[in-house]
Amino acid sequence: RRVHGDNGKGRKMSSGMLVALAVLCLAAAATAAELTFDMLPHERQCFMEVVEKDTDITVEYQVVYGGRLDIDLDVVFDDNVVHSERSQQTGAYTFKSEKTGEYQFCFSNEMSTMAHKTIYIDIIIGSEEPILNTLKEEHGALTQMESSVVSIHNGLRTISDFQTHHRMQEATHRKTAEYINERVQWVSTGEMLLLVVLSLFQIVYLRGLFAEKKSAPPI
Repeated sequence: RRVHGDNGKGRKMSSGMLVALAVLCLAAAATAAELTFDMLPHERQCFMEVVEKDTDITVEYQVVYGGRLDIDLDVVFDDNVVHSERSQQTGAYTFKSEKTGEYQFCFSNEMSTMAHKTIYIDIIIGSEEPILNTLKEEHGALTQMESSVVSIHNGLRTISDFQTHHRMQEATHRKTAEYINERVQWVSTGEMLLLVVLSLFQIVYLRGLFAEKKSAPPI
């Protein structure tokens, strides 16, 4: 009985490990590249990815800070513009590659004359199919442990998306707070200098009045 029980546990563990490996393989089918970078005025930056034919491609971006919070996007393949967006703060574009080759994702700040901008991008190559449906098709009904592995994976993916969103919001709010703080410091410095100048003027003016009274001849 003990031997039979141990073999059952071994089969359950093996099945659980197979499901875990399947989850990892399906997750690896979709690759993502996240990046936050700075752009100077009149600057254009391109990011290249080699993609196989009939592969889903998603590019997401957001202007975190700078100027009017706008940026231009061009998706280029074989020197042809596949998709273009102008003066957007945030956006997401998904398409399927028609041919195998190098795709370029070009961001342009050429419209700005002085504004320095911070951009966040997330380029996703491939698609992650619903893991639960895929595993049911391949292995049939899942055990409680296998379903828990899939649920944990989906939960972690959702948490990762929320963390990315909150990081961008935090960065935007931090930049805004720094900008306001800088302006407040300049205004406070200007007010202090103005008070000093007014105080000196009042001192000189009052001294002049008392000096005129002392020098005036008695009647």
